[in-house]
Parts: sequence; structure tokens; C-alpha cells
Amino acid sequence: MKTSAKLAMGTFCVALAPVLLLPSTLGAVLSTDGASGDGSGVIACSPTGTVAGYGPDQMAHAATIVAVGKQLQVPEYGWVIAIATAITESGLRSLTYGDRDSLGLFQQRPSMGWGTPKEILDPAYAARKFYQHLLALPHWQQMDLAPAAQAVQRSGFPDRYADYEQAARQIVTALTEVSCTPARNGGWVPPTTGRCTSGFGPRGAEFHRGQDIAAPIGTPIVAANSGRVIASGPATGYGLWVRIEHDGGTITTYGHNHRNLVAVGDTVQAGQPIAEVGNRGQSTGPHLHFQIEPGGQPTDPVTFYHQHASTLCTP
Repeated sequence: MKTSAKLAMGTFCVALAPVLLLPSTLGAVLSTDGASGDGSGVIACSPTGTVAGYGPDQMAHAATIVAVGKQLQVPEYGWVIAIATAITESGLRSLTYGDRDSLGLFQQRPSMGWGTPKEILDPAYAARKFYQHLLALPHWQQMDLAPAAQAVQRSGFPDRYADYEQAARQIVTALTEVSCTPARNGGWVPPTTGRCTSGFGPRGAEFHRGQDIAAPIGTPIVAANSGRVIASGPATGYGLWVRIEHDGGTITTYGHNHRNLVAVGDTVQAGQPIAEVGNRGQSTGPHLHFQIEPGGQPTDPVTFYHQHASTLCTP
């Protein structure tokens, strides 16, 4: 943007009508772990279909945007908004340069809290972050494309996004199939973007059962992995919390929320927005209290993420 995907994915298909040119198979191997660099989060996305003016690499990036949107249960209009935004910002290229410190498909800025440069240059991560901010917008599905994109990007040129709406719709239509092999990282994604503050362990006379991640009020909080919501509402000390039970009985807790976006009994996917960072309860500033309990026992979230996923938060 000019001023301003750890992705747990099973194999799936997006069924759409073919359009324009002769179909061809486009392959791309994309890292969904922008921080680890160990290949543990690599997925392979293979779209079919072509659109005049967009080469194999660009179509592969578009396929990744659609795949991440599908995994996060984003409606098709969201894919169109995301692809139009990526065309506007980067020409559907994962650029290693941009205005100020802008990088990647969406020209996201590390200095504005979008992630590390390595993470932002991962197309799946970049798409996931875009969708998280889009889904946090009230009534975004009723908005025209340009205002919706602008609300996420905060560009100095807000009218440009509408110029590529038709191209984005053609690309979505041309992606007759998008399949991705499963991730091999257990599906864990960071629950928000922010700075590590108070950590797990003794804190004065008390024991801090999680990791605090400082972020502005309203920053999206996402499910750290797929699971079922077992609590969503007021909680002593936490203000407003969400608790999710994952496969194997691991429970994650997200506390001090500004508002919750899910209800008890909801099934959520890894990376799906579930709440917004707040300052409720026993809190000294806006942050997420993130707690993880494998087998019902709290453990250090930073250590857990080093072992199972990527970096949880920035020092």
C-alpha cells in the first residue's frame, strides 16, 4: 500500500466456470510459513485457466489468494476484492520493493504491523493478513469494491482499485480448479500481529499462564488452529475472552478482547477472525493474552510455536 498464510489447508477445489483462453495447468510452490524458513509449511497450489495479460506466476499468486480465501471461508466477492487489490498494488507480483517499506502482493508494510519482511513476501501469509482485515470490516459485503479495498489498504490513491474489478472477476472465473496439498506444520498460525510483552511464567506473586501480545485496539485476532468454540463472553480477569478446543484436546484462550466475532459451538478454521484486540479486564494497555493448553496444562506459547509453527510475536 502506498501510504498506509501459517496456513492450515487441506485439499480442496474451487469450482467455477472457465472463461477466455485455453486452459493450462499452472504450478506454484508457496511457503505458508513466512517465519520458519524450514519448509514445514510449504503447500503446492495448481490453478487451471488463463487470462490475457497475466502470466503463470501472476495466475499462481491469484490461485493462492483464492485458496486462502476458500480456507478462511471468505465469500467469492472477497476473493475479487483481494485480487483487484493485489493487481492494483503489485500487478499480482510478490515485489521485494515498494513505496517506503511496502512489500509483496499487497504492498504491506512491516513498520505498520503487517508482519516481518519475510512473512509479507510469502503470498499465502500476505493474503491471509489481507482477508483478516477485510473480514473485520462491518458490512464489507455490502460495500463497493474500491471503498472496501481502501478501508484495508489506506492508500493515497483510493479510486484505483475499481479499475481492476473486471480483471479480478475474470481471473476468479478462469480459476476453474485450485487444489493445495495439506500443510505439514500442524496448522498453527499466530493469533495476531504484534509485539511480545509479558511472557509465560512467574510475574510477581502470580503465575502468568500465557503470552501477552501488544497491538492496537481493533487489531484482528484469529483462531490459532481449527477447532470448536467452547467459550465466548465475559470472564473474570480476562474481560472478554474466547476459548477454542482443537484436535487432541488442546485449548487456546484469547483474552482482553475488544469484541468477539464467534459464539459457543461455532466451528472455526485456522486463521479465521474470531475477535479484536482490546483492553478489557485486568489489563494495563491494549493487547492479546494468548494461552495454550496441550492436554489441559498451560505451556509457554512462544516455546510451543517455536516447536510447532513459526514465531508467535516480535520481540
